[in-house]
Amino acid sequence: MTTVAGALLKRQFRRIPMSKQTLVTTAVVAALAGPAIAAEETWLVTEESSDEIMGAQGTWNVSVQGNKLSGVAAMFADNGKQVTYKFDGAIEGGVYTVALDDRSDGKKGCVWNGHAPDGAGDLKKGLIGYLECDGVKLIVRASIVGQ
Repeated sequence: MTTVAGALLKRQFRRIPMSKQTLVTTAVVAALAGPAIAAEETWLVTEESSDEIMGAQGTWNVSVQGNKLSGVAAMFADNGKQVTYKFDGAIEGGVYTVALDDRSDGKKGCVWNGHAPDGAGDLKKGLIGYLECDGVKLIVRASIVGQ
């Protein structure tokens, strides 16, 4: 803000009664903070092989800010062992591209490309896509259950 503009704003601000100053200040802070606030979501997620053998199921705790998303996963493999990892990605044109890092099961180079299903009615709920880790392809289904 230039010095002249700042001086004019300061002068105009002094003319506003104190209760309105508080209201104006609160509105400005809320407007500036609004875009920075991330939406927190819980997704129920399943990972399964292409022959529909269950690989893991659990939750993703997702933070969405604009078209970016990140979070942590707490999954349980079909053998009962817990699988955890972090993820980070983006949403572009309805397509989710998400990199999964630090997987406790040792899988490396994991990237999930998901989208809303193409079906009708209830089949359009949730997300579906392929997860590739070290050349192995898994199907991932996600349902957003909490916001």
